[in-house]
Amino acid sequence: MQYKYAADANYEDFASGRVIRHKTGGTNFPVRLAQEIFCRCVCYLDVKNSLSVYDPCCGGGYLLTVIGLLNYNSIQTIIASDCDTDAITTAEQNLRLLTAEGINERIKYLHHLHAQYGKPSHSQAIKSAEELNGYINKDRSINVTTFRADILHSGALTDKRFKADIVFTDIPYDNLTAWESDGSATDFMKNLLPVLHPNSVVAVCSNKQQKITADCFTRLEKQKIGKRKFEIYKPREGFL
Repeated sequence: MQYKYAADANYEDFASGRVIRHKTGGTNFPVRLAQEIFCRCVCYLDVKNSLSVYDPCCGGGYLLTVIGLLNYNSIQTIIASDCDTDAITTAEQNLRLLTAEGINERIKYLHHLHAQYGKPSHSQAIKSAEELNGYINKDRSINVTTFRADILHSGALTDKRFKADIVFTDIPYDNLTAWESDGSATDFMKNLLPVLHPNSVVAVCSNKQQKITADCFTRLEKQKIGKRKFEIYKPREGFL
């Protein structure tokens, strides 16, 4: 795949488990690929700023935290949900890093660890946290909402009052993660409709074996990269 938007840069400051907390059993999503997919989604939108971004399979919130930091000034709202309560707790901690208070708390804690144990990894984590702090615009903030929901359940989002410009998620696959309840990626797509508007775009990442068939969506892109693939969709007229 040819990258159009995300630079071939060093993203080690975003490494899961360094500053951004790692959820045990969760997957690590490549940072450059995450940025590339997000930018491709934005190119399909009429409005490029004050965006609302939702991940219905957020896990520990790693993907949303990375996207939030790299695109701080164009995102107004981040919404995260998952069927796992522990995952939501980790996501809340990670998404707090998108605030000046949250990143400073993390830096203070990393200094405490370094003073107590003196490990080189703690010193590197402090440097990375200070780098990430530079992505935050101190004159504005990103609104963050988290909630528990099983996106495979019909009606999981019918009572929600938000509309997402971009839905971006890495759906469960392989041995690390799995759908908690019976269902499929197609069920997941249909259940997103209550929180979409006519110009929304949906980016779904999975392994190459999972197939998505959803009559209520039009596919805009399909790309394979390594063991993954991603597809970008928009809702079809008349289904919202």
